[in-house]
Amino acid sequence: MDPRLTTLLELQKVLSEQQEIENEYKVIPNKRNQLLSFINNLKEETKLAEHKFKQHEVEQKNCELELQQGQETRVKKEAQLLTIKTNKEYQATLSEIDALDRKNTRNDEKLLELIELVEKEREIYHEKKKEFEEKESKFHNELNELEEREKGLAARLEKAKSKTQTVAQNVNPDLYRRFIRVFQGKQGVAVATANGGHCSACSIKLTPRTLQMARRSQDIVVCEGCSRFLYWDAALEEDQSVSL
Repeated sequence: MDPRLTTLLELQKVLSEQQEIENEYKVIPNKRNQLLSFINNLKEETKLAEHKFKQHEVEQKNCELELQQGQETRVKKEAQLLTIKTNKEYQATLSEIDALDRKNTRNDEKLLELIELVEKEREIYHEKKKEFEEKESKFHNELNELEEREKGLAARLEKAKSKTQTVAQNVNPDLYRRFIRVFQGKQGVAVATANGGHCSACSIKLTPRTLQMARRSQDIVVCEGCSRFLYWDAALEEDQSVSL
């Protein structure tokens, strides 16, 4: 086989390996961002649940204080009735007591609603907090694993690039540019077999002349259909003979 074809086959192999590592390496930042986004969203949900719970807890305490003050004021107003001398003042005080009763009733109803709401939101907050603490530990472990994987892939990628560069140095610059153009444009397959009279990549039937040149493997031959470099795989021919 033409040594150039042998080198192109080796180049395709090392480039494919490099590309596979690059693809694995590229998805890690996205995975990291997804994990961080998830845990940050959960953290914000926990903070929001805590804020709502504490806000209504403060409202509950204020309502309790206002109700207590209203009840104390009513007691004082009732005591004042015993000391009032005129009917006008007496009726005015009764009106104040009546207004206080209505206000205290509203506050009492509001307090019952707030007590129920605070209990409900306290439960939601503690559930969110528990979920956050459990998943935070898990996600930190996953982030550490991603970091280790990223370091490992980075080291492998450097080795793969070095290996690719070593092989590429043995390829004529013009031929290398042609190869890279086909490799990038044909999903990482720039070299294909011509066995069986067809291009193994695009399946087009090869002309007799192209097939003969590929079988001789003494020159650079390209597929008329997809422009991939063609070669004759003697090992494949032997396997087919044995199977027959």
